Amino acid sequence: MTFFRNFGVASVAALCLSTTSAQALDLRFNNWLPPTHHLMTRVLLPYFEQIEEVTEGRVTVELTNSSLGGMERQYELAETGVADITLHSPSITPGQFPLDGIVEMPGISENPEAVSVAYWRTYEEYFAATDPYHGVHLLSLATLPAYHIYNAKRPVASIDDLDGLQLRAAGIISSEKVEALGATVIPAQITQFLELISKGVIDGAYYSDDGVYAFGFLDSLKYKTEFDGGLGGLATILVMNESKWEQISPEDQAAITEISGEAFAKTYGASMRQSVAEAQAAMEEAGIETTIADEAFMAEVRERLAPLEAEWIESANEAGVDGAAALEMIRSEAASYAD
Repeated sequence: MTFFRNFGVASVAALCLSTTSAQALDLRFNNWLPPTHHLMTRVLLPYFEQIEEVTEGRVTVELTNSSLGGMERQYELAETGVADITLHSPSITPGQFPLDGIVEMPGISENPEAVSVAYWRTYEEYFAATDPYHGVHLLSLATLPAYHIYNAKRPVASIDDLDGLQLRAAGIISSEKVEALGATVIPAQITQFLELISKGVIDGAYYSDDGVYAFGFLDSLKYKTEFDGGLGGLATILVMNESKWEQISPEDQAAITEISGEAFAKTYGASMRQSVAEAQAAMEEAGIETTIADEAFMAEVRERLAPLEAEWIESANEAGVDGAAALEMIRSEAASYAD
């Protein structure tokens, strides 16, 4: 009898293990970041570990050995199921996600943590009802740090100083901003920057402190022009293939949702904020000359960029969103954000 009792216990244990194994879901994150990048070490890897923890191992995430597609294809990879989770920048797929252009509007804040949290809250209040992301489940969204202008040619202390500068910029709104300010846009992949500036094809870039530092551009630049509140950021969305999301139990979906959304946006933004501080220290050490745009310069900038803001509001209205109210909210939430 002892044998049969032990056999019965063992059988039940084996059945439980089998059931647990059957329910386990291993997701693939399409990895295009360097392993030492702060978004990987401080944000994504801890987040994936949290997913495993809150689901008690029922949902795990592994990284691909290399990227399964270019930057502009990250959303598509998740939508089609080539990858299960991807980090995508809506700003580099023109026209597909017009609402995300809100974080590219100038003067929101130079604090990427504040803007990322404000962005999520604005999404929930105004954008979610329009269901802007098809074929995927949105885990969270955030923004890159505020963009400024960097160059190797001359200090830029007025709007006239931008005339004739050839700057690398990516995305429709970014390019339109640079052109509206009087500079010439040279479209190029960020990986081409060092080669192009060394050959004199470009003079600099419309970019962020974090990007300039992370991609090793400090030795190729001499001047930075800093604008109050920044000239805008760049949207980032973290998405999961919709059918994979539906394979997760409601309980585990709720647990993952709890650590995603605003919580992830805050962590992402905080890491960006730290990286900006590190970048600014490195820029000072490298001897980058920083010019802070004065009020006359800022007034000219605001005047020239006002039509772009009006265009975004109109596009948001066409998408069924009160664009002016959404823009007011993200600015207000960012301004009142407390660490």
